[in-house]
Amino acid sequence: MSAADTFSGRRERLAAALAARPGPLRLKQRTISNLFRYAARPGPRDGIDLSGFNHVLGLDRAARTLEVEGRATYEAIVDATLPHGFVPLITPELKHITIGGAIVGIGIESNGFRHGFVHDGLLEAEVLLADGRIAVCTADNPYSDLLRALPNSYGTLGYILRAKIRLMPAGAFVHLRTRAFTNPGAFLAAMRAATERADVDFIESLIFARDRLFLTLARFVEKAPAPADILHEHIFYKLIAREGDVYLTTKDYLFRYDPDWFWNVPETAPYRLFRRFAPASMRNSGFYKRYTAFKHRLLEVLPQQPVDEEPLIQDWEVPWEQAEELLRSALDNVDLGGRPWIATPIRALSSPTLYPVRLGALYFNLGCYCQVKKPPDRGDFYYTRLLDRRCFDLGGIKMLYSSTFLDEPEFDRIYNGAGYREVKRKYDPDGALGTLFQKCVLRQ
Repeated sequence: MSAADTFSGRRERLAAALAARPGPLRLKQRTISNLFRYAARPGPRDGIDLSGFNHVLGLDRAARTLEVEGRATYEAIVDATLPHGFVPLITPELKHITIGGAIVGIGIESNGFRHGFVHDGLLEAEVLLADGRIAVCTADNPYSDLLRALPNSYGTLGYILRAKIRLMPAGAFVHLRTRAFTNPGAFLAAMRAATERADVDFIESLIFARDRLFLTLARFVEKAPAPADILHEHIFYKLIAREGDVYLTTKDYLFRYDPDWFWNVPETAPYRLFRRFAPASMRNSGFYKRYTAFKHRLLEVLPQQPVDEEPLIQDWEVPWEQAEELLRSALDNVDLGGRPWIATPIRALSSPTLYPVRLGALYFNLGCYCQVKKPPDRGDFYYTRLLDRRCFDLGGIKMLYSSTFLDEPEFDRIYNGAGYREVKRKYDPDGALGTLFQKCVLRQ
């Protein structure tokens, strides 16, 4: 490998490009975006291209750590680590999420009750700052405040060029066992009890109605019967929406919702053929995102038709004590048309500056990833606004990968605006990268 092909070589070329490029630092997005905000950002943006920082740099088996560039996808990371018997502590379900994006966003998974959020596995980050400097951040060096502020910063403090993360041992397969419940209280009690079990590696649930709740507990195993085919034969969420045992390869489990983009691929006859025969290159969330973007561009030039659906793509987290209240509000007020809610417990192993969850507290995460019928005479995005309000009133917080409609004072209250302004003054005093409120609420 030549010096130019190393991380150091890429970093040197970046520094030269920045020196020759005037104006504010902006990131040119060349990878698939996993942001799901309801309205498009106005106007094209020219920016610096960091897509070349997508390499897995090195695995330390003894230390159980991995060094990786910020634009590397989780699929690339798992492909590099799983053959050695390791995976990241938290691996988001969509293959094309990048590690840098998951760190500066908020990444979760079904083993969050044990390992927290994506950022809880971060040991070191090399960050490109707004003025072109590069800061190497650890928990005990002069940039420790920047490390604590990266989660939920969405690129408004800088861009991650390299990260060092913790890994965990992984078996070759995952054994899933699902149990059905007809009572929300009993269901939540069983989920809470499972977080204390040493023989459970993953906890997740699908919720269709008050009397149709499915709790899935899973664990790594080294040997298994023939694993289920969730690429061509089965739709994953339907496969486990019944009691019983299922085995998957570990990679299939980690990315179990990727082939059907959760449950957003239609279940009509043409799509059944598509599922059965389409190549793997077309059976992933990245392909669906590109297809959806193309379809929306096409529809924009066609005669306008009344739209009776809108997105409800969100994740909310409330303290465990408020789990039943949030779940009841969702089930009582929103009709998902037969598609499920998804829920998992998460224990906060840290309290990042911009995502101030309570250290050590157990949270109930409730997610929804689909289109819903617009309620008549309620205004746009009524369900998002309703559940946001309920979440915040219950002392919860929500991820900002999707739209929110808070005003700035409440946004500051929930996401520690005072702490954000302090770190922003230090690392981006001229506001070249915009603010979190501008990016996540105003879409600037």
